[in-house]
Amino acid sequence: MNRKILIALLAGAAMAAPAMARADDALQMVSIDVEGGGGTLFVTPHGKSVLIDTGNPERGDHPNSENIAKAAKQLGITKIDYLIITHYHVDHLGGLEGLLKRIPIGTFIDHGENREVPGTQGPGGMIGPDWRTVGADGKPSPGRNGQIPPAPTEIPPPNSTAGLYAHYIKMIAGRPHRVVKPGDHLSVDGMNILFVAADAKMIPKPLPGAGEKVADCATMPGMVSNGGEENTRSVASLISYGKVKIAAFGDLTWDREKDLFCPVNKVGKVDVLLASHHGTQWSGSPAMLNSLQPIVTIMGNSSGKGDDPERAKTIQANPRFQALWRLHAGRGKAEIDGDPNMIANADLDPAKDERYNLRLRIRPNGEITVINERNGYNKTYHAAR
Repeated sequence: MNRKILIALLAGAAMAAPAMARADDALQMVSIDVEGGGGTLFVTPHGKSVLIDTGNPERGDHPNSENIAKAAKQLGITKIDYLIITHYHVDHLGGLEGLLKRIPIGTFIDHGENREVPGTQGPGGMIGPDWRTVGADGKPSPGRNGQIPPAPTEIPPPNSTAGLYAHYIKMIAGRPHRVVKPGDHLSVDGMNILFVAADAKMIPKPLPGAGEKVADCATMPGMVSNGGEENTRSVASLISYGKVKIAAFGDLTWDREKDLFCPVNKVGKVDVLLASHHGTQWSGSPAMLNSLQPIVTIMGNSSGKGDDPERAKTIQANPRFQALWRLHAGRGKAEIDGDPNMIANADLDPAKDERYNLRLRIRPNGEITVINERNGYNKTYHAAR
């Protein structure tokens, strides 16, 4: 079958537009190819939408914001109702400016002010010089001693965490904006989101059905690096739709996972996991994965980022594991990359990357169908408790 025809059929049958979706009770979830960044779109049967992160900044002929807007259009929506920015690193926030030019966005949700201070390790190396963090009002925030730091002598580089955050505050000025805390809720047309972590704080006690002691905590080593303080501040969401639970924890790091899952599991089990931190070595601890025990894991990696072999092994070792789907082949080795039918972009050459996504149809009865946009290959799984 012609590939374009196949994708059109998938878009029409599996991803019904809002006018048709009233006959379909499925929540649509799209893990969007944003080149190893964050970008996951949820659309309810009546066309309400939540986007988690906006990918990388505008670059190349087909920037990340274009791919996000395209995914939204394929699902028949003309507005993003809620945008959750998990944290302020360039691969999660960088695409916002371009996206605002392509599609309206309703309410912006985040963890509050930037926490990445000079001298910490970030995605691009050491952060500096002496940039100050700023609050939601755009004014400098007090330092650890309670005093406002002196003004820096230079403007932060646009793609530094401080620069991105300052630009973000300007872009959303006057728009609906919500800073969330652990335990806060968001309900969107039958999709319920519980924020279990934000700004390095966790829900204080186990959720109903959770609370079991986690054996992996006793052997869990500490972390040498967290990849940047903002990772540790990620907004972590537990999404419920009917019988299905989905965990989307942004780039929440190994040390903060310990706060959620040690000495007891505060979250419980989930059915779908959006692999934390793109499957890098900084996240995805045995304590977390053996607590969540996801049936299906979706990994938003790129050909050169994420999909750490040890993290993949840990995902596959959890007691309820059934499938690991990837946005990209990482190493060109079947024993690491897995079944090519379960990889949206299977060519290692970035020039041949056609920006395919992974799509999920999630029904209230617990049925979870994952579809590879590249070739139409799909499998159905069932939520279990």
